[in-house]
Amino acid sequence: MKKEFECKRILVENIENSREKLLVRRKHLKNYELHWHDCFEIELMLRGSAVQVLNGVRYEMIPGDIYMLNPTDFHSMETTGATVYNIMFSEDMLDKEVLQKILSIGKNIFFHLDSREMQNIEFLISRMLYEFIHYTNYSDTIIQNLLECLFITILRKCNFDAKDKNSAENDSVRKAILYLHSHYQEDPTLTQLSEIAGLNKNYFSSLFHNSTGKTYKEYINSLKLDHAKKLVLTGNTPINEICYDSGYKSFTNFLRVFKETYGVSPGVMRAQNKNKQG
Repeated sequence: MKKEFECKRILVENIENSREKLLVRRKHLKNYELHWHDCFEIELMLRGSAVQVLNGVRYEMIPGDIYMLNPTDFHSMETTGATVYNIMFSEDMLDKEVLQKILSIGKNIFFHLDSREMQNIEFLISRMLYEFIHYTNYSDTIIQNLLECLFITILRKCNFDAKDKNSAENDSVRKAILYLHSHYQEDPTLTQLSEIAGLNKNYFSSLFHNSTGKTYKEYINSLKLDHAKKLVLTGNTPINEICYDSGYKSFTNFLRVFKETYGVSPGVMRAQNKNKQG
């Protein structure tokens, strides 16, 4: 039986001054215990320093560092009062093609910007903040366009080409993939995804494989395992709770698949990571 997940989940709609799952602000960082969000988040370090643990990886943050979290990421923060730009937003704010590329990166998105990049990104975010505070006609459109410019900058840092061919079929597959990223723990079937995409099941399966390089089963299993690995490396959530929170119904099957994928059991991986951190 699945127990209550111990990490706090933060809902952007409950944060002061947020508007329809959108929040743009300049703020002083505080110490935050391990948590996750129901949205995407970008933070740019402006002043001071902080130590962040993102999906079990420790980062010492200085001005010019920028990172992005998606709704499957876990992090904690220790700081003496650094200043950041903070953006929290739902997936509806971003072009689906760009968002799919971000989700396909498969690693923590954390960069240090050079002085020119810092100047450009500070301009984009400060303009977003102005529109958010002085909300008027077309502010949402301006914020959305600026946000896409920011994401394309991130894609460039990841060496992605953001000029893929766009078609109605590709949009349908992206819609299904984005749904899968939010609902993989519920084990949606291939039939359900094809209905979301509005395509024939067999045809959708072929397009899905061409788009992701994986079958539906391989893709959903990779999402579950990635979620499980993040929890193993972050905090002290019991392994059996990680199993069920990741969407597995059988603890034995979870242990087998995890070891086949990563070469070690979840318990051994956690112990090795703790030894590495000293």
